[in-house]
Amino acid sequence: MNDQVLLYLQIAFWTLLFLLVHCYGLFPLTLPFVSELFKRRRRDIDENFELPHVSLLISAYNEENVIERKIQNILEIDYPKDKLEVLIGDDGSADRTAEIVERFADRGITLVRAPKNAGKAAMLNRLQKVASGELLVFCDANTMFFPNVIRKLVDPFKDKKIGCACGHLILSDKSGSALGRGESSYWDLESEIKNFEGILDRLVGGNGALYAIRRELYTELPVKKSVMDDFFIATKVLQKGYLCTFVASAIGTEQTSKEGEGEYRRKVRIGRANFNYLLSYIPLLNPFKPLLAYLFFSHKILRWFSPHIAILLFVLNALLLVCGPLYWATFGIMLLILLLCVTKAVPSAYYFMLMNFALLKGFFLAFRKEKSGGWAREARGDDDDAKVSVTAKLLPFVAAGVLALSAAPANAFTLDVQGGVVNRVSDITEFNLNVFGHWWYAIDQMLFVGVGSGYQEIDNVGLIPASAAVWIRLPIGGQTLPVATGDWGYLFGEDKQMFWRVGGGFDIKNGDYSSILLMGGYQFLDHDGHGYAYVQAGILIEI
Repeated sequence: MNDQVLLYLQIAFWTLLFLLVHCYGLFPLTLPFVSELFKRRRRDIDENFELPHVSLLISAYNEENVIERKIQNILEIDYPKDKLEVLIGDDGSADRTAEIVERFADRGITLVRAPKNAGKAAMLNRLQKVASGELLVFCDANTMFFPNVIRKLVDPFKDKKIGCACGHLILSDKSGSALGRGESSYWDLESEIKNFEGILDRLVGGNGALYAIRRELYTELPVKKSVMDDFFIATKVLQKGYLCTFVASAIGTEQTSKEGEGEYRRKVRIGRANFNYLLSYIPLLNPFKPLLAYLFFSHKILRWFSPHIAILLFVLNALLLVCGPLYWATFGIMLLILLLCVTKAVPSAYYFMLMNFALLKGFFLAFRKEKSGGWAREARGDDDDAKVSVTAKLLPFVAAGVLALSAAPANAFTLDVQGGVVNRVSDITEFNLNVFGHWWYAIDQMLFVGVGSGYQEIDNVGLIPASAAVWIRLPIGGQTLPVATGDWGYLFGEDKQMFWRVGGGFDIKNGDYSSILLMGGYQFLDHDGHGYAYVQAGILIEI
């Protein structure tokens, strides 16, 4: 690569690194100062404000384990009974949810039935049409309120410009798992960000467990594709010119997820739902509303695209290893962070990695046709009879080729063997033998990590590679799926040296447990500083 190309790569690398550091470091650290500097100094207070009539909306599906406890919790709320309407929607539950709710009909609890399971968005649309309150309060069936929560939540609406108010959800972890501890820590940080955005009255997105809006500001939820109802509704309030605030004293509690696999699937759905309607949120980047645009870009856009940025950073750093020690150091730091994530040594790092994998998968799934409606409820820590997953999706495994994959169960492995040629880019006609294979550990059907080896003959010199590797299968298409792969390691043999390679191709399904692979890419050798192109074909077997 010439100097000009390397310069462009370095500019791209440091720009992306800054965006990632800003999202998770600079933004939350500087937000307290931003909130103090730009907080609203004047408010449009309604001097004749009285406690409004409130409709509490709960969409429920197969909640028999928690719904009675939730109703008892609602009955203990300190708010005038004649000003509180409670509507619980049963979205075609297959258990005793509706039966339990009906038992409380004489205590002011109204059951709204759906003829069939159509999904949370459709049920909230139905409940909103039935509701008569000036304010709509949304919550989840498993969220337990402090008694004063409604009073606290409606108080900000004294300000005529406030259109949405979000309560403070506290997550408690009874599982003791790395995922549970990581989720709880992550949510504590998220609550702090919401608190400072609330000082600015520009909270970007609500929290479905506990938030309220003015009834006339409700925007009917789309039902053709999955949608994050809390984020969609709250952002539409902002787009209509009203403000959204955070009420730290309006407290609800909830258990973290009981199953790692279930939480991962839930995060995939959240990611997919956000990307489904990304274009409808773009008006929040309006440059004439710079504060809101800054918050939305820093808090949401950068976070949603963090996995994309991280992958690009890794690839760019690998390409820049030729530039000297600085990039060797940054590459080593990346590998160390990855190691801390996958070994669960730092629960928050493990949670961060898992959630970014989920976001990435959700991004690609957003391009696929989606069956509308329906729920996919996951087990939670407050479910009495929830089953614990036998095998967690993310077990400790080898990162960077420095630990053995043998710690994982044998049936988790996938094997590929490929053969082809590797040729110097400057002389593509000089064919060299290339045989390469991998043992993969499946984190998800989309993502594999593993170790690779084989045999290469370059310029009549025999080399045996040993590498850490990653394989990404993109869920775009049917029988034929595009894939991307990368290796980084060491070449042994007659000429020992470091190497890395990146490539892509197609995974063509050949049955339930095997695929035909057609691959190509770029390989770089440390000693001679030359780039090589490789083309290979092979088979992948899922054991």
